[in-house]
Amino acid sequence: MRNRIKQLNVTFMAAEDRILLRLNTTDKEEFRIWMTRRIVRKLARELSGAERRLLGLESPESGHIAPGARAIQEFQREARMASVDFGERFEEGAAGFPFGTDAVLASDCNVELQGENASVSLALNNERTLNFMIDVRGIHGTLAMLQKAVAHSDWDLDQELSSAAPPAGGQAGLH
Repeated sequence: MRNRIKQLNVTFMAAEDRILLRLNTTDKEEFRIWMTRRIVRKLARELSGAERRLLGLESPESGHIAPGARAIQEFQREARMASVDFGERFEEGAAGFPFGTDAVLASDCNVELQGENASVSLALNNERTLNFMIDVRGIHGTLAMLQKAVAHSDWDLDQELSSAAPPAGGQAGLH
């Protein structure tokens, strides 16, 4: 996508049992993407991992996770989200819909770091891919919006979306 994301909207649609992701851009294009529980779960995990790496709390190469990473990550998220207006209405009236006006189903997702940003890639069932870049503030906002949307579902992902850091190594099987 040559232009930049201007707004992002995430809404749980009960009749579809899916989340509708809407992106509009600085070039007045709008993308509408359906996300299933599986895709939302994977995207949230990958965005959280990217967030930890961008904040310097995790190093995949060494396997190191900073002590208190979860608390630091939550604090950073809250601090950066304090000035975001989630009440701002999504701008309607896009000039173009590159994938059409009907939402397209995401079949897979991938998040990779590119410098100080995360590159998000959504594979779609129309055999196209939506790629966009977001910075750490965008990651915070996207995760917050996913969390709010999932709260209206019965997907039981609340814990996973609020758990910013993975469990410490060696604790996965403990009860």
